[in-house]
Amino acid sequence: MDTHKSNRSERGSALLISLLVLLSLTLIGGLFMAQTKTETQVAGHDVRWNQALYHAEAGYGEVLARMSDVRDTTNFIGEAGGWASNPGWGRYVVLSNNASGDDPDCTETESDNLDNDGDGQVDENGERYPEVATAQSGDAVSYPWAKVRYKLTPGDQVVLYGDHDRDATTPPVENVVRGFPVIRVTAQGTQGTANRTLEVEAYKVPFQIIDAATYAEDDNFVFNGTQFLVSGQDWDPDTGLVVAGNPEVPGILTTGDPNAISGALNPQQQNNVEGQGVEPSVQLSPVNLDLQALRDAYVSYAEHTIPQSTYSNVSWGSRTEYTVVHCTGDMHVSGGGAQGGGLLIVDGDLDCSGQFTWYGLVLVMGDITFTGGGSGIHIWGCVLTQGGIDQQTVGGNADILYSSIALQRLTAIAPYQVASWQEL
Repeated sequence: MDTHKSNRSERGSALLISLLVLLSLTLIGGLFMAQTKTETQVAGHDVRWNQALYHAEAGYGEVLARMSDVRDTTNFIGEAGGWASNPGWGRYVVLSNNASGDDPDCTETESDNLDNDGDGQVDENGERYPEVATAQSGDAVSYPWAKVRYKLTPGDQVVLYGDHDRDATTPPVENVVRGFPVIRVTAQGTQGTANRTLEVEAYKVPFQIIDAATYAEDDNFVFNGTQFLVSGQDWDPDTGLVVAGNPEVPGILTTGDPNAISGALNPQQQNNVEGQGVEPSVQLSPVNLDLQALRDAYVSYAEHTIPQSTYSNVSWGSRTEYTVVHCTGDMHVSGGGAQGGGLLIVDGDLDCSGQFTWYGLVLVMGDITFTGGGSGIHIWGCVLTQGGIDQQTVGGNADILYSSIALQRLTAIAPYQVASWQEL
């Protein structure tokens, strides 16, 4: 047998097999590389897709923040004149000038029968919501535009969210009668080739108030003199007059015994507590407010945190510019007194022996003592008092006047919250 020929044949076969194995491995490696490249591209696309979503969220997040606090004169972008005067109001927040042109719906304002840019004209050529520059900075922010406008009914009325029926036992709802405007915010986010657009509706949760000039969680009252007034008529703080046609509310609501409070009034004082029903207007409260929870919810919004002390000739906010003041103990107002507007939270007792004027809500976790003379004490809105330590004293020239107008302005303090979310 020719062994040399056999060996040559075997070596040729081994070489062929090796080449086939090498080719197979090369093909498999190529397939793996192609698959890896595809998976990398898919992963990269997913990253860009998600980043575009985050950027769109940053867009509407900035809008909600800048619409929430009317006291922030630097960043607030809402309508100063109020929604009733111009339901067509809107704004673009942009990273660069003319970026609103990237909005495919930017031309809708030319045919909506509304004044969108506040110039007094309707549907003129080129009418757009005005642009304002973003307050954010950095390369991580990449939303070309974010658009805010009021949610409207088919009849172009601004949709409000609030207490439509003036009933503290029913929840707030969307309506066109009472509350704060619901807004729509559309924001586009981009990252590389990825582009995503989100739209949210947002509202302010109405401030928890009660329809009464005074709400008390005890019934231990003392009334001095005949110059004080606790009124459940609806007063306008801007004119100083009762709003004609608005319903009256109780002068005093209590979770205690209404007869005990009425019995503390002598015959000459009974018409000093006026409002719904017969005088004196003192009724059992239909709800038991959690004043501690209300206090805890809003102390974090305080722009002024003050210690227990006596205060005179001080001012916090005003009739139209509300603020939140938190006194961490007893508060005594004397002499030239104090004035302001918004929410006053007193962790202890509130003793007013001097002049005191407040627009909005006064929340006292202890007792109230109103004995001020001179120009007196004037509260337009409502007083909530937990009491239960000593006694509630109302006298002097103290006026506690219920005002739905002053109370509704409190909602402006609360931030906007997202009610619904969708991707366009």
